[in-house]
Amino acid sequence: MKQTDLLLLRGGCYCGHITYEITEAVLKKGVCHCHSCQKLTGGACWPFLLVKSESLQIHGQVKYITRQGDSGHNVHVSFCPECGTTLFGRPEAWPSIRTVSASTLDKAEDFIPDMHVWTEDRQTWISLSHDVVQFLKNRTRGA
Repeated sequence: MKQTDLLLLRGGCYCGHITYEITEAVLKKGVCHCHSCQKLTGGACWPFLLVKSESLQIHGQVKYITRQGDSGHNVHVSFCPECGTTLFGRPEAWPSIRTVSASTLDKAEDFIPDMHVWTEDRQTWISLSHDVVQFLKNRTRGA
């Protein structure tokens, strides 16, 4: 996916209780390998999109939990209350940004990350492409 192609994306949870639309271009596309994302998603990593808060239109009522991020600021993570799908993140450190689970896109097969973060926590059996930038921690705290 090219950034110019991302002017309207749709997605939702597994059961369809929550749907969403992204009405502006995606800022970044990445994969987080941190232990928190592994636990929150039940997977080896979390593919995500960074979008402007105002460009994310959510339909349905999500359930939130709050965890402390590495920055010391809280991160609010939302789930579908019916099926448990991890959907969005709202980091207090970046109030104008939302994260969206790329695996919940209607056309998730189009997702191609432009970065990997927290690679120091990645599962040892995951091989990363050298064509995609990698950060040992998050993008602002270490390469």
